[in-house]
Amino acid sequence: MDESLAAAQGHVSALSCFPPSVGRDVAVAVVKPLAAGLGNPNTHSLLRTDRQVKWTMEVLCYGLTLPLDRDTVKLCVDVYTDWLMALVFHRSSTPPPINRDPNLYVQKILRHLYFLFLPRSDQESPVYLTLCQQVLSAVRSLVRKSSMMSRETWETLLHFLLRINHAMLAPPTAAGVLSDLSMAVFLEVWLQSCSQCFPSRLLWQTCRQMLHSWKHQPAVVEQWSRGTAALTSRLLPLVFGSSFPPFKVSDEDAALVPAAMGDRHVSHTWFRFLHMFSNPVDLVRSASGASQDEVLKTGDDQLPGIFFRAMRGVNELVNAFLGVAVVNREQPEQLQLNTGITTRIHFRDRLPSLGVSVSQSPFRDHLPAHGLLRPRSGSAPPTPVNIHVTDPPPPRTSPPSQKREPKAPYKFSLTSSSRHYSSLLPPFPLSLCSSLQHLPHPLRCNLDSLLHLFGSWLFDAALITTDSNLSGRHSDVTLLSERWAAGRAEACGTLCRIFTCKKTAENILSVYLSRFYLVLLQSLQEACPLVVASILLNSTGLFCCDLKGINLLLPTFISVLESVLLDRDLIKFKGLVSLVDLRQASIFILLSLLPLPLQLRSVQSQVSLAGKLPASDVTGGNFLCLKHRLFSLLIGALQTETDTCNIQLLLSAMLNVVHDSAAVAAAGSLQQEMESQSKRTGRTRRNSGTTSFSGQSDAAAVLWVHMVHFLTRRLTSQWRNDSAVCLLALEVLGGLAKVEVQVEDMERRRVVSSVCTYIVFQCSRPPPLHSKDLHSIIVAAFFCLNIWLTRHPALLNQQECLSEVLEIVELGISGSKSRQKQEVKWKEEKELNPASLRVKEAAEATLNCVMQVSGACTNVDRSLNEDAVIGSYCLTDSNLKKFRYFVLESSVILGLLEPEPEQAQSPSLMVVIRGPSGCNSWSLQLHLLPRSGQALTQNILIPEKRSVTPEVSGTQCGVKHHLIPENIKRFPSVKADQSIPALHNTVTHEQQLDYLQAALKTQNQIETQPRGCGHSGIMTTCRPPLPVSNFQVTRLFLSHLGLLTPESVKDPGINGILAPLASLDSSLPGFSEKLRCLDQLPSRTCESAFVLYMRAGQRTATEILRNVENYRNVQINFLDFLSSLGQPEEVGRQQQVGGANPSSSDFAAVLSDSGGAVFDGRRFVLKSTDALMDITFIVPSTQTCTGDWLKSSEEASSSNQNHPDVRSDSTPKSTSCPAEGMKSCCCFSEVFDSKSKILIVWAECFEDIERFPLSDLLSETRTQTENSASNVHLLFIHPLKTGLYRICFHGNVSSKLGLVAPLVSGSVVSRRSLGFLVTEMVINCCHRRRLERDSAPPPHVRRKHMINDIILHYSSRRSEPAFYSGLFHR
Repeated sequence: MDESLAAAQGHVSALSCFPPSVGRDVAVAVVKPLAAGLGNPNTHSLLRTDRQVKWTMEVLCYGLTLPLDRDTVKLCVDVYTDWLMALVFHRSSTPPPINRDPNLYVQKILRHLYFLFLPRSDQESPVYLTLCQQVLSAVRSLVRKSSMMSRETWETLLHFLLRINHAMLAPPTAAGVLSDLSMAVFLEVWLQSCSQCFPSRLLWQTCRQMLHSWKHQPAVVEQWSRGTAALTSRLLPLVFGSSFPPFKVSDEDAALVPAAMGDRHVSHTWFRFLHMFSNPVDLVRSASGASQDEVLKTGDDQLPGIFFRAMRGVNELVNAFLGVAVVNREQPEQLQLNTGITTRIHFRDRLPSLGVSVSQSPFRDHLPAHGLLRPRSGSAPPTPVNIHVTDPPPPRTSPPSQKREPKAPYKFSLTSSSRHYSSLLPPFPLSLCSSLQHLPHPLRCNLDSLLHLFGSWLFDAALITTDSNLSGRHSDVTLLSERWAAGRAEACGTLCRIFTCKKTAENILSVYLSRFYLVLLQSLQEACPLVVASILLNSTGLFCCDLKGINLLLPTFISVLESVLLDRDLIKFKGLVSLVDLRQASIFILLSLLPLPLQLRSVQSQVSLAGKLPASDVTGGNFLCLKHRLFSLLIGALQTETDTCNIQLLLSAMLNVVHDSAAVAAAGSLQQEMESQSKRTGRTRRNSGTTSFSGQSDAAAVLWVHMVHFLTRRLTSQWRNDSAVCLLALEVLGGLAKVEVQVEDMERRRVVSSVCTYIVFQCSRPPPLHSKDLHSIIVAAFFCLNIWLTRHPALLNQQECLSEVLEIVELGISGSKSRQKQEVKWKEEKELNPASLRVKEAAEATLNCVMQVSGACTNVDRSLNEDAVIGSYCLTDSNLKKFRYFVLESSVILGLLEPEPEQAQSPSLMVVIRGPSGCNSWSLQLHLLPRSGQALTQNILIPEKRSVTPEVSGTQCGVKHHLIPENIKRFPSVKADQSIPALHNTVTHEQQLDYLQAALKTQNQIETQPRGCGHSGIMTTCRPPLPVSNFQVTRLFLSHLGLLTPESVKDPGINGILAPLASLDSSLPGFSEKLRCLDQLPSRTCESAFVLYMRAGQRTATEILRNVENYRNVQINFLDFLSSLGQPEEVGRQQQVGGANPSSSDFAAVLSDSGGAVFDGRRFVLKSTDALMDITFIVPSTQTCTGDWLKSSEEASSSNQNHPDVRSDSTPKSTSCPAEGMKSCCCFSEVFDSKSKILIVWAECFEDIERFPLSDLLSETRTQTENSASNVHLLFIHPLKTGLYRICFHGNVSSKLGLVAPLVSGSVVSRRSLGFLVTEMVINCCHRRRLERDSAPPPHVRRKHMINDIILHYSSRRSEPAFYSGLFHR
């Protein structure tokens, strides 16, 4: 570098030896004639020989050093810039010697033009800037257009640019505005040279040395960032292939790298150019010992911004190599009126990566627009924190709104004249983005390779406050930390993002892990707001990527999360980052930490951090002691959080935590019972175990109560106007109803009362506020109420609870309650005016639940149809005409079967009741006394015959029978005695009275005659008649139940309306088929989900479907997961008595050596059934996708005819039960024809999630449509080495109803809760889909429509006499 500068200063023009006036006059006299002929094609040059040209160039060289008060310098520049074009084309105005050897003379011209850029007193004048820009533009044109430049000319040109930039940038003071253009031209020329004439090694070394002395100038780091970005965009396809995400830059920046540059030159140039800037931390070291006056004098106040910009450039390169950076150029600056704040449409709007965007710095205002926009990011790799360099804005007077504003980037603020950071307006928050499209690319490089490139810079930058060279010379470490906090934050965020992008099976060098953990410990303990925010925003997936030893940081992170989530104001972070997004990043970290204490309960830490951590962060020997802090943090965060999206994330973690705690307690109780039964276990050990497990059970119950109290209180107060939060809270409450804990019934009663109160509030809203979303929330509340009533039917034994539920049902069906505040209205007087038809249907479903579970007997199978009933009675004729069918209130179909006379010993009847709530079968017998006294009853009623002795014959008993008591006359008569009139008062004719008196007299005479004269008076014992064997049971049944009355069978006389009791004609054709179709309609909501297994590296649907065919291809945990989803059920078989599925021991027997393919729906499926839902889990295999699964509808129907035991499914696809569909040979493609599918994918490698072949899988089933992929819910489960499972959910992001609980992307769950939470996720996803669609009626409504259709076609229009006559005949 010194030789190059000395060579440039060695050339001095001969005119400098003369007085200044002489040299100026000679220069003016020479340059004017030359300049006059420029640009004129008809003018020939005055210079013809080499000596003339050389002498003239000496004069022009001197003219460039003259003052700018005249046009001499301008004319000299015009002449030289014109002659430079000799390497492009020949002109007549150019001297012939230059045309003959342009390279030689261009080299001399470049050496002379260097003098124009030397420091001078008038270098800030516009004329001077214009002349310099003219020269630089000429050089740029020369490089772009010339094809005749020799290597010597290239090296001379590069030396020229190095010298002029050194003259402007080397001084310690701030460079002028010309430095931006000068560096831009230097960058372009240098890259052109690398393509056409690669610079020598010596030239590279010279450039690096000079650049090291220019690093204090903003233009240098800016152009270096541009160059590295442009070269990286060309390098990535060469290294990773065309499928790797491109690192897009603006067209202007992309043009910096010539298209003709070879691949080898690109890689060499990229590596050399990257290390041309050296370590950015040298900026900190050079300025660390300067005083305040020296800083202001030398311009070192710009160094923190330059340091940040350099680290941001490194960050952009890291993004590109990770495959998460899809970059565009920044948009032009836009000024907000009346604020003075500079805003930009900026790069990196992402979440849950949760970074912050960067705005342009002042030193870039005069450069062509360039920069980076929106890297690809997502739940796994967070994106960086960047700093906004601008002036502080005026204070904001209006309070910030809690509602999300339109999306815009949020920024950090750093002034250029102060060491402290100024505040900005609270930035606009970004939206939650948990899509698979933002994951790091699977083809990204190994982290060790990335750290080899950038690790030393990033680690040094992150630990600048702990550098011994810096701390020894800087007394105020806090001030140093604040001054360089922007660059430190960028470095720490980049490091977190690198380690978060660790691949599944990747190993990282221990030296890098230890330095990274040291960075986090040091940075989090210093608590610099900027650095802490950067770490949190970029560490959302840090604890769920299997980093070795990462759990050592658990106490430190908990302390930081407590300082963020429990602080409602977060004053120290205001103006630096969006508080909403900072909380959201902290919540994502919390979601990954919650299962760790229970998972690592007794794991001891092998590394002591007592000296590195505060006393409050040191664990008490194991991780279980952190459980209370995490649970308290979750509850506290819910109490302080106000953002809707963040509240939903916290609520989704509630169910996970409570169920996991309850599962641990249940496992402990089971182990306690096993130990108590074991004779080998000592008494002392049993006692200690009892205390531990009972404590766990109590803790789970206490946690359950806390969560329920919080949810019910907020649901009826703060949250009741937020539909998204209320919907998710109701889903969590429904899940808590299924968690088995030992609590008082009063706590469960509280939930039912709160849900009823919430329904009343929503239904009582003014009509203008009623909308589809409001009614969806009301329907969801009724569904939550149904879950609690079916799970805890004992609640209905409480009269207050039953009355409250029935009042809510009445409110939903009729639109108002009968019992108001001041009046009571009879139900028959009320008008039906429900909030909506959907609300009415939901209330009817709740009424059905009440009727089904209140006082219901257990272990009774009541779902038998006519075939089963006849089969159980061993009747030879199974014709349905043996049944009598009646309709009650046009809503219930009764099928009555009377047994044959020879089989009936007492009145018996089989009843099949078909209603909206389902099909139930009852066997009825009429007994006058209970069954236990039946034998005694028969003996009393039918005594044995005995002979009568003659002695007792003819004996008369002197008993006088009195119709009226003897002492009746002693009592005075009252008006009531006159209620029965005398006989003479009732008889109007004397003849009738005489007749009655004669008859009475005759009867008295007969009674007084003796009985023993002339004949024997043998008395016979009174005996009951023999039991009859022929009953009219149907008539008795209808009459005893009050269904058979004159009013019930009377035709109302209105067309289309039947009597309350009517009969159906089963002899009409198609009646039996209609009944079978009705029986196939499920009484419960039926949904399906498909479980797939994806091994590491698999790309095609065939490979994925083949995995489950053998247990050796899947992990053992996958089979345990399948067993937790449900019980095996054979397709086409009725369940066991009581509706119970086969026992859990049957799972292993059914599974055999399969990896799950046995549950592909051909013979078995997995069923999860309760009173409300029927979830079918299917594990498809290659056989299901190549055999019957792909049959067309015609082929499927013909297959059904060949197999009469298999029923066809006539249910709508939206809510059809796949298991019942399987009974009708419903194939995989038919199930995929539904508008929404749920796929549960077990992914061995987390990186394969982005390459999941969804479209290939849909095409395998021949059901792919334009929007089929968008209607698929994908739930990925990735097993971690800790025994936990990482969740990635890809659902319908356009839903207006918010997140779906309980599994969200980024959450981590335990093995104990995985099956339960996945089932709940399937239920909630399907329920959300039904809420959003009006064409999905509930099951009882669809059954009601089918019953109405049967009544319409098969009702028997009989007269009343014909109806009664039919009852008396079989």
